[in-house]
Amino acid sequence: MPESLLRTERICRYYQRGPHTVKAVDSIDLEIRSGEFLSLVGSSGSGKSTLLNILAGLDQPTSGKLMIGKRHLDEMSRRDRAQYRAHRVGMIFQSFNLVPHLTAQGNIELALLFNDTPKNERKERAIEILSRLGLADRLDHLPADLSGGEQQRVAIARALVKKPDIIFADEPTGNLDQENSDDIAALLKEQHAAGLTVVMVTHDLNLAQKVSQRIVRLDYGHIAGEETL
Repeated sequence: MPESLLRTERICRYYQRGPHTVKAVDSIDLEIRSGEFLSLVGSSGSGKSTLLNILAGLDQPTSGKLMIGKRHLDEMSRRDRAQYRAHRVGMIFQSFNLVPHLTAQGNIELALLFNDTPKNERKERAIEILSRLGLADRLDHLPADLSGGEQQRVAIARALVKKPDIIFADEPTGNLDQENSDDIAALLKEQHAAGLTVVMVTHDLNLAQKVSQRIVRLDYGHIAGEETL
């Protein structure tokens, strides 16, 4: 059986809104194994994106434990968590989150700057990954000059170029038409087949069933069900 890559123990994330406590994630136990494709599925407000952000080290839990192998992510220093995100994690966002004044190549090179890749290697790796994703003729294009599908491919290239242990994708097809959604889904499935661990958040159960090995359904901060495909 593949080794455990990430594991949560009674993870909670609560927010205060005036006198009310919002339990976005409420005592979740979850294990993600190396090499699997897991989808977190639920409606808006179910806690899936909050849980994803905790797993990726972008947010800290209110209580509970998050294990990266044998290390406690929630007990790491801010510097160590930043190193975890820079070296081991690739993030793909629904809104792409590309730097508007940088070209496609510049956006990729920026990701490598943050994980201390030497300058002469950054250009080479950026060109290689963009070419591999069919964007060889878009290297010098700004995000505004790219289609939605092309922007998402750049965002995926930015996540992959770091050679991470795990990809976290937050509604990666949410802003795309059906054709581009199918292309991005196929690309994620291809990367998983090559050995990458993928955790995807989506409200689209059909999409999750097409690409995932396992689906965890969330509802009001709790795990409501799980299925293996």
